[in-house]
Amino acid sequence: MTASEPPRGPTWAPRVLLAGVLVSALDIGLAVATPTWSLFLGQAERHTFVALALTAGVGGAAACYALGHALARVAPDAEGRARLLCVIVFALATVVLYLLTSGRRVHDSPLRVPLVSLVAAIPAFTVLKLGARFDARARAGGSATLALGVLALALAAGVADAFLLRRLYPVFHGTLAALVLVFVSVATWLAPLRDRRSSPRLLAVLVGVALLGLPMAVWRALSAPNVAFVVAEYTGVSGRTLQLAERLLTFANTRGDATDDLTGPRQGDAASEMDAPDLRTGLRLTSRNVLLITVDALRADRLRSPRHATPQLDALADESAVFERAYTPTPHTSYALSSLLTGKYLRPVLDLPGAPSTHVALPELLRRYGMRTAAFYPPAIFFVDAHRFEALREARFGFEYQKEMFAPAHRRVRQLREYLQSLEQEGGGERDVFAWVHLFEPHEPYDPDPRFARGDSAEERYDAEVAAADDAIGDLVRVFRRYRPGATVIVTADHGEEFGDHGGLYHGSTLYEEQVRVPLLWSTPELVHPFESHAPVELVDIATTILAALGIPRDARMRGDDLGPLLVHQEGGPRYAFAEVGDARMVTDGLYKAICATESTACQLYDLTRDPGERRNVAHSHPEVLARLRGALSGFVASIPDVEAMAMAGSQAWPEALARAELGDASVAPELMPLLGDTRATVRAGTARLLGRLRHLPALHTLIRIRDQDDDQAVRDEAALASLALGDEGSSGLVRALVSRPDTSLELRRRGALVLAARGDRAGASVLDAWAADASAEEGERRSAVLALGALRAAASLDTLVTLLSDVRLGPAAATALGMLGDRRAVGPLRRKLRDERYLPARAAEARALTELGDRAVIPLLWRYLGMEQPVPGGVALLGQLGVLRRPSGRGLVLGDAPGARVGEWVCAEEGCEPRTDARVVLPSSGAPRGAVRVVCAVRSEREAVLTLLDVRREVQAGSSQVTVDATGPLEVLSFAPAVGVTVDACVVAPAQRELPAPPPEPTPATPRP
Repeated sequence: MTASEPPRGPTWAPRVLLAGVLVSALDIGLAVATPTWSLFLGQAERHTFVALALTAGVGGAAACYALGHALARVAPDAEGRARLLCVIVFALATVVLYLLTSGRRVHDSPLRVPLVSLVAAIPAFTVLKLGARFDARARAGGSATLALGVLALALAAGVADAFLLRRLYPVFHGTLAALVLVFVSVATWLAPLRDRRSSPRLLAVLVGVALLGLPMAVWRALSAPNVAFVVAEYTGVSGRTLQLAERLLTFANTRGDATDDLTGPRQGDAASEMDAPDLRTGLRLTSRNVLLITVDALRADRLRSPRHATPQLDALADESAVFERAYTPTPHTSYALSSLLTGKYLRPVLDLPGAPSTHVALPELLRRYGMRTAAFYPPAIFFVDAHRFEALREARFGFEYQKEMFAPAHRRVRQLREYLQSLEQEGGGERDVFAWVHLFEPHEPYDPDPRFARGDSAEERYDAEVAAADDAIGDLVRVFRRYRPGATVIVTADHGEEFGDHGGLYHGSTLYEEQVRVPLLWSTPELVHPFESHAPVELVDIATTILAALGIPRDARMRGDDLGPLLVHQEGGPRYAFAEVGDARMVTDGLYKAICATESTACQLYDLTRDPGERRNVAHSHPEVLARLRGALSGFVASIPDVEAMAMAGSQAWPEALARAELGDASVAPELMPLLGDTRATVRAGTARLLGRLRHLPALHTLIRIRDQDDDQAVRDEAALASLALGDEGSSGLVRALVSRPDTSLELRRRGALVLAARGDRAGASVLDAWAADASAEEGERRSAVLALGALRAAASLDTLVTLLSDVRLGPAAATALGMLGDRRAVGPLRRKLRDERYLPARAAEARALTELGDRAVIPLLWRYLGMEQPVPGGVALLGQLGVLRRPSGRGLVLGDAPGARVGEWVCAEEGCEPRTDARVVLPSSGAPRGAVRVVCAVRSEREAVLTLLDVRREVQAGSSQVTVDATGPLEVLSFAPAVGVTVDACVVAPAQRELPAPPPEPTPATPRP
């Protein structure tokens, strides 16, 4: 600043204070006028920001006035100060412009230096010409016109900072923030203020207090992750102040670490600590190019397996860090991939009340720091609960270039090559690239390229698709590293795939290893040396690790661990991994795994080292391990609302116990009871709702009292619903009235109808029908409505349920409901659907519904589907229910009804027989099929066991299931080895059938976006 000698005494104080207030007012005003204000989690965070804005504004203004004072001492005359300031402005402008033109397109231009110099000369020449005049005007008493004009420039700079290229180009925004400070300081210097001798000293004290409070305000902001994130990313002078403070703290910590390294360990450090590697140091990528490949439904056990389906991946694994205990957060593609790219456990986050719909994703952060980003993926990745991912789908995770289309794996190679070539052609070939390729193979239906054919069974066809994906992975890696030498390559999967391991198929249904454990390879030439890690890691760790390795700040709400220290030092790593699906959650430390119901205290515990197949529940023999893992799981659930935005009431946060209950933590139910007396009606209503959902019976009497006496209608409604859910029939009339009341919210009417249905009351059947048909509603809620309609035998819902038969996700529930409905009009639609049904859960539901409706035309369809490689679940029992096996034949029999067919030692009860020594079944010759046949037996067992049938060992699941053995007919005898605890109810011999062909793929246009 070209101020003359400052006046005697502290008359500078009013101008510094005024400048600071104006700067902070601009910062706060722009935050309020934009969505920034809503990003703060309540008034407490807003107050923290306001305190920082005020102190940062005064601090910045004081710095500007201090610079003016220094200039006045160095150059006593006005012309000299103008010349000196001209040189400073030219130097600073040159540096800023040079940094702003460092992009690939102009970096090597021969015109860069002369153009930068020419543009930098403009503000320098302006200062040279106007500096002395402004100085003279200020000494003459100031000018309101000039002051307002300069203040307008400050306002323009602040608005540009807030709206132009938001969250991009840090140098650009740092310069604008500095201009705001300078312009406001110059404006107050030029302002014709009347100096009052009575107030300057008091104002000087206020300036001093603000300057002393600045470090505290900065510390408070940095201590609140959300405040730090919002301020740094979305505000002007305050944000730049906070970023400067962070850099200074980082530098100080680095210097401290370096001093420790030079001076040696502190006295008293153990020798083992002296020799241990510093696990704080992580991975720092020299080549900032990253290729992320995800494979749909790729089981972790296919890597380096005897099946030899992954030679390319195996070769890559030989030069990579291989994580043997990597887990998906949810075995559904939509949740898994969205969690991977946002670094969040999105399923529990989206279950929170008032959950945010927008989430910062990895590509957005990478683009902000100058990287090119490209994605190649199919539209199907958002299939499950698509409405929850609408914002991410529309934003396409923030990728700069996307090719969203169905394409075979080999075509993705060509697409990636063409993209990299296009960068070369546009002159951006050297710019850092993050590319993500999602291969849809080997997702069902398993319809492999004939070049990789391995057989006709489901697993053989799956392995063939794995081989096709593997072949493409090899080409993708070679292409990417040809254009980006030394690039990092990461390969993983969204989830696994089950083939009857625990009685199921496909994915998205359990938390056993075959569905939730995924392969994870990290290859960075020369920086990450090959090794295997058994630390429990997660897909959410990938985004965090990439950002840390690139030196890019993570979003404050990202949850993943930085695996960089583990990649570099091959030691340490996360302690636990978590996952959830349906009404279950799991936690593992890599050695043991607990699977717990979300709304009860029931848990299973498996020793993954001794029992990798998770066959023996050891919860009772290892209570201390289970207690530790349950504690970790409870802490994880409690942490979700701590990180994400929660509903706020004034300055008081939503109680943590409510947030945990919202996420299904049944153990927190007793802690909810005191909240029924909270002063906030929203808290009382939420507490009543959750006590009913968690079925906490001790709360019933309190809920009834609140239902009758609370002052708030919403609280009384929730208490009535909860009371009825807990068994109070006296609340049924209130709930019926609530459901029919026109002012009741749709969400409350739906929940009321569901509670009534659970008591057999049809008063809300029409609400349930509309809910089931609502495609925008959450899938699990719609399924509950569908099944409730069936239980109510709501005949008016027949058309809705028939329509839902074609819904891939809800079809089985609709078929089940139609069977419960008992309406013969459903027979035709069910029969037509079953004839061409490819999905086993739907086959089972449709066949069961037709059986319950007494349709004997289902019998040939049952025989057909029992003869397939994966027989229709429950098909043998259905044939028995239809009376087909009443008389023994060469096609099957019910063992309890055929004592003459049993040979050897059997232990029989009313419903079945347990094979013992030399147990056999002699089949009559009548009706015996010839050629390739499948023997399918319905069995029961209290625990997992093994049954040997026709000398073939088959694992038996706990409960009711089927075992299948291939043979050649006609069969005369079925032989069994002794199997204590396994009851055989019935067996059938069905002609072997080929699986239905996969439907042709539906063409989907590509949507590349530059």
